[in-house]
Amino acid sequence: MPILHRPNADRELRAVRLRLLRLRDELCLIRRDHLRRKYNTSQPRVPSGNAGGGQWTSGAGGGGGSSPADPLSPDGSSLGADTGWSSLGEGWNEDGSIFEQTVTDGQGTTIQSEYAASRAVSFDERQTVTEPNGNKTSFQTTGNVQSIYHGGPDGELVARTIWTPSGPEPDATVQPAFVPLLAAPAILLGGAILFNWQSPSNGIDGQQAVMGFNAREYQLGDSTTGKFDLSFSGRITEEQAELACRRLPDVRELADRAANAAGSPELYPSRTVYGTDIHTRFAQYVNDLNDFRFRAERSFLKERIEGVNSQEVPYGYPRSIRVDAYEYRDDGTLCVYDLKTGKAGLPDRRADILASAIKLGFNPVRRIIVMEVRPRQ
Repeated sequence: MPILHRPNADRELRAVRLRLLRLRDELCLIRRDHLRRKYNTSQPRVPSGNAGGGQWTSGAGGGGGSSPADPLSPDGSSLGADTGWSSLGEGWNEDGSIFEQTVTDGQGTTIQSEYAASRAVSFDERQTVTEPNGNKTSFQTTGNVQSIYHGGPDGELVARTIWTPSGPEPDATVQPAFVPLLAAPAILLGGAILFNWQSPSNGIDGQQAVMGFNAREYQLGDSTTGKFDLSFSGRITEEQAELACRRLPDVRELADRAANAAGSPELYPSRTVYGTDIHTRFAQYVNDLNDFRFRAERSFLKERIEGVNSQEVPYGYPRSIRVDAYEYRDDGTLCVYDLKTGKAGLPDRRADILASAIKLGFNPVRRIIVMEVRPRQ
């Protein structure tokens, strides 16, 4: 029996595929952002008469402003940790090819996310971070390739990176624009803001937020110790993360073990002391493995940035201990696991990271991969 050809079959099939792509991306957004949604009748707002009056707030500090634990950019503005984000709007663009979502931290920082539902679009997803001063940085991802643009989607291409099994590698076929020294901090800040916003969703749909840095090629006048530029800020799969940083499953397990051993936060006089106990136990568990390529080191810079209210810590307790775990590979890759029990985001700690690597006796570093890990309880 001959097969009858329907003239509109191909068009109908394409329409169904497009609809499925839209539903997939919309479902990912719902799962990814349900922890951030702030619209409920019990959530506090900024009191009228204040800056931002009437806006939703996280309730921290009672006024919606950044808390002392929030890391600050060089100009004093918050990096936007995992509190206070609220939606400014979402929906499809006119031709239905891109789903858009915009969130704000209520202090002038916004992140516009665009998710392609049509393969005719030149990217899979794109996040554009806009700082209060108007600086824009776009992180555009297609498959395993990310392009970073200074000035927004229509700005200058400053980096293109391929995520490989070893981590981020510069795309040798692309010659990025020269980045002025004054623009580099803005690009780094945009990456940190995006990382801090995405990290609380680690594990949802098997995704892991990462920041990647690659060593800049040596040029006349550069320090021989090398310099590191932001090369990647976004999400990869948990499988990709574990392939690049083999100790990631161990770090998760040890973080959970430390939290279980610490017990309920209600047993402690403050959240600060509770967090200190978890960090101390975690560092001990890591270092008890006696692997010189996998060590935990105290981060004094994190302690200074996160700050400690002396009234929260009774006499006899250590004020604050914050640690990172470091995994070094023989190819020069350094994986940095940022253990989090609080709400402060990740500042620019490259110098602190490299100082710790040298102190621990690691060989020269050519690539850094940073991930956030929280106890899963």
